[in-house]
Amino acid sequence: MYEPKRIATILSYAGTIPFVVCAVILLFGTAMGLGSLRQFAGQAITSYAAVIVSFLGGIQWGVALATHEQQPQTARSLFLLSVVPSLLAWATLFLPNGSSRVIVAIFLIGFVWVIDALLHLQQVLPTWFFHLRSIVSAVAMTSLIAALLVG
Repeated sequence: MYEPKRIATILSYAGTIPFVVCAVILLFGTAMGLGSLRQFAGQAITSYAAVIVSFLGGIQWGVALATHEQQPQTARSLFLLSVVPSLLAWATLFLPNGSSRVIVAIFLIGFVWVIDALLHLQQVLPTWFFHLRSIVSAVAMTSLIAALLVG
């Protein structure tokens, strides 16, 4: 039987695959004979970022639910902070310019990471999870920066 930390780690790293694949296609697609997929990869990476930002907001919402009795002020803030990035990520999908979408996606993933960093400092999130989040956020943001550079 897999322990929860191991499952979370495996799934988190697997969750970076779409970011990395899209970035590789954007960077090297023409050379690899995949040039026709570059436009799709550009849209896919920002759409996936919006999904991930929403997913991470769901985690923060769950933390707020789990801690609302012990830390009511933190929970109140988290309820708000867990929804705003998701709404902004959704709105990003309607931006016509691919570069604008990428810039907002980078900001939102960074913003959600900052919220988690604050939760970690308050000892609301376990250290192992925050370290994992830091690694996968860095991979996602690096992939998005690569997309921005070739966009």
